[in-house]
Amino acid sequence: MDGVKRILVGVDGSPASRAALAWAVRHAEERGARVTAVSACQVHPVPPTGGTPPLGLGPDAFCGLHERFLREAVAEVGPEAEGVEQLVPTGGPGPVLVELSKDADTLVLGGHGYRRAGLEVVGSVAAHCLRRAHCPVVIVPVEGKDDGNADGARLPRTAQEFR
Repeated sequence: MDGVKRILVGVDGSPASRAALAWAVRHAEERGARVTAVSACQVHPVPPTGGTPPLGLGPDAFCGLHERFLREAVAEVGPEAEGVEQLVPTGGPGPVLVELSKDADTLVLGGHGYRRAGLEVVGSVAAHCLRRAHCPVVIVPVEGKDDGNADGARLPRTAQEFR
């Protein structure tokens, strides 16, 4: 990650995304990079039969919830996250993160930790970003999840351990 000056992090409020944010802040601090935390607000339209959108919230209130949990996630990282830029753009998380990745050196996402046949399975947003992002993508595993192979061998925690 040499030469990294802007790290983009997808934050959805999950423990995995909070781990990704903490990882990004730590690595940005080591490299003198800036961190931008993003929580995409996918506003659902009013149902065709009328009434209120899901959760009974209008678009402003719904995006306000995203702003609040993004602020809370950044604050939870601690004082080292003080300079983290926070964005709550409207749109689906995958397309929003891919668009913003055009101006980033690295995109960081949390891995939910699900496994199938002994292999890590990424979620739909991570899969979308892995296929379409304009910069390298880092998937941060959830702490406390199994980080070993089926034979018990430890998996590398960072790309640098592969060298």
